[in-house]
Amino acid sequence: MMISRRLYLSDDDAPAVADLETTWYDARRNNPNRSAEWRLYYKDCEPIRMARPGDLMCFGMLRDNRLLIIIAQHDSTAEAQAKWLFGIDDEQEVAFRFHDNTERELDAFGAQIFEALGINVEVRDDTYLPEMIGRWGYRFPSNEEFAAFSQSSLTDVDPTHDDPDDVVIEYYDRSYLLFKLYERAVIQHDYDAAPFVSDGVIDVDSFTSFYTSVRNRRMSRAGKVLEIHIAHILDARGIEYEAQAKTENGKKPDFLFPSQAAYEDPAFPEEQLRMLASKTSIKDRFRQVADEANRIRDKHLFTLTPGDVTHPKLAQLDELHIHLVMPKVVKESYDDLIQGETMTFSRFIEEIQGLQADRPQSLTLL
Repeated sequence: MMISRRLYLSDDDAPAVADLETTWYDARRNNPNRSAEWRLYYKDCEPIRMARPGDLMCFGMLRDNRLLIIIAQHDSTAEAQAKWLFGIDDEQEVAFRFHDNTERELDAFGAQIFEALGINVEVRDDTYLPEMIGRWGYRFPSNEEFAAFSQSSLTDVDPTHDDPDDVVIEYYDRSYLLFKLYERAVIQHDYDAAPFVSDGVIDVDSFTSFYTSVRNRRMSRAGKVLEIHIAHILDARGIEYEAQAKTENGKKPDFLFPSQAAYEDPAFPEEQLRMLASKTSIKDRFRQVADEANRIRDKHLFTLTPGDVTHPKLAQLDELHIHLVMPKVVKESYDDLIQGETMTFSRFIEEIQGLQADRPQSLTLL
């Protein structure tokens, strides 16, 4: 008998979670003449009631000896991410199969998926913690400072000459790991200074305020730091762009190429303009990209979360003339159909460099 955590995942609601006892039982254990027949016994719960034929079910053992049971809705982003996380690459699998992931190193993307499921992922390498505390104490620096520190810690990464696909992944992964490490130290320090529990009584107001600040910081940090990493790579490559330029109705696309002045100049050819939005995970927020720059019909959207794009979502993006841009390693985590509709980050940079090189000298950028 063991404790199991069961989750039902879909794209419409928060995960349904239940922690219950589960029994792994040999129904033939009293019959020595017959081979074992293993059965999993479990109690009724909300995740099981929500499951439907065709949904994906994954089992995994956690380090605390709990059995993790994930049920993902068929043809959902959650299903695609679960398949990527557990190394399931056969879209037609209909039977139970064993996938050995014990030697797989968990990167930032895998850690984020686990954390979305309520499973904490610890960072074991604390090499940079003393330096970060020495720099900033126990108060978070600006996103720009943190991103710059993450970049500088990767001494063997050259944004000018290395493949941009590799560079942006290295930057993002390092930023995520350093943030996890530093955040844990900050939270522990703040709790030690003003614990939320005194004489067995929880200060609910203080705890709620603290939790809200931590949650908001996590939500705002990842996307902004990714933008900073992309900008750093563009700068290193000598690419002309403007970040957070203003377009119609006060919209602010993440990156406008080559500039806001060029965009506002009616004499500047529309075919020379490009727009790149940046989102760690697209979900339904990709719709806002469609009207961020009306002069640019075909827009580009950079994302780097594996399993985030499904076929229905790809069709919606196509209707809005939004073209996906991904690092190569993320692009290759998808099937041939999605890969065929996706541009690597390196290829996007080559296209912008080509436009910049071919631009007539008479088109002066103000």
